[in-house]
Amino acid sequence: MKKLLPILLLSILASCGGKGNSEKAGSKNILEDLTYSVDTLILDVGDEIFNPGSYYGRDLSEDLARLYFFYDPEKEIHEYDLANLKLVKIHPFESDGPNAIPSYINYFQALPKQEFFMADFAKAGIYSLEGKQIRNLRIQLENITGFDPEATFSLSNNIHLSPDKKKIISLPKNFEGPVEGLAVIDSETMNGTLKEISELELTDKYNVTFKQGNGMTRSGDFQTLQLVNNLFFIHSGATSDIYTYDWQTDSLRHHSFPHQLVAKSKTGDFPTEVDSHERRIEVMNEMRKQITFEDFYWDETRNLYFRLGSMGTEKDTKVFLFAYDEQLNLVGETRLKGMESMIYRTFLRNGKLYSYYVVEENPALVQFTFDF
Repeated sequence: MKKLLPILLLSILASCGGKGNSEKAGSKNILEDLTYSVDTLILDVGDEIFNPGSYYGRDLSEDLARLYFFYDPEKEIHEYDLANLKLVKIHPFESDGPNAIPSYINYFQALPKQEFFMADFAKAGIYSLEGKQIRNLRIQLENITGFDPEATFSLSNNIHLSPDKKKIISLPKNFEGPVEGLAVIDSETMNGTLKEISELELTDKYNVTFKQGNGMTRSGDFQTLQLVNNLFFIHSGATSDIYTYDWQTDSLRHHSFPHQLVAKSKTGDFPTEVDSHERRIEVMNEMRKQITFEDFYWDETRNLYFRLGSMGTEKDTKVFLFAYDEQLNLVGETRLKGMESMIYRTFLRNGKLYSYYVVEENPALVQFTFDF
């Protein structure tokens, strides 16, 4: 694979100029004077040859020292040493037999002790890094008690495990229907409960579907489940409101934030079903002119949570950074001036935000350093 010297800025972020000044967001705003710098770090893969654009799932080890990618073409986990920015090992998995992993890895989660939870809509299991199936989890409704016997939803949407592997957490839904709530299942007894997350229901107004034959394409905002700092976050792109679920105490909390720099949620009416791909894209672009909230990150160096958001058109996108204290009080918000594209496939480590990217034929990390 061709090697490149580290690149200071990607072309999509070239306008940042190395430093970005924030817009003021009022008093008691810890991000008011934020500046940021951007560097691109090429990952050393030695003599290995593969398509770095085919990484699907990703997660960090518990100590944040390793970055794991699931490489779909060969059914492998690629293990990277983040301190040295290099690929240290490729771990093969099986597609058939007693150790077979799910056919399509929709959900990929690193667990303690180098174990991994992998799931699709038909199969879920826990696997060792050596490729052995440790446990097959039968998550179909007929195998689980506690839910409405008339229910028809799938439990595999946004499915996760608690770090101790004792709870299965998901956002159950029918194929075309809304999320039914937060499902919490005891993985030993396979008994489940459904918790209400009604403050996120407005999300269903802000996604649009195009159906053609037996297929469909849906765009817009969706409810998402995320494990951050040992808490499950349930959030949506359509609203700043979130829920947190503490899996150790079985407690669910709703959080609302007094944003000043952006709206608390999307507003207005949009069609939720259209008759062409072109119309779907058009409606989606109209929705994106309003604020869209993204994932959460935990910064153990500052004891802060961060969240990104964006709004605008393809040619004029504004990107925002929000900060929250350990009790999830909003303590800062700013526009990241100079950043003209939203960043994805991200994680936070040692106080810096990273986004996975491919530079020519090389896997790379775009590193964002925030100073405030």
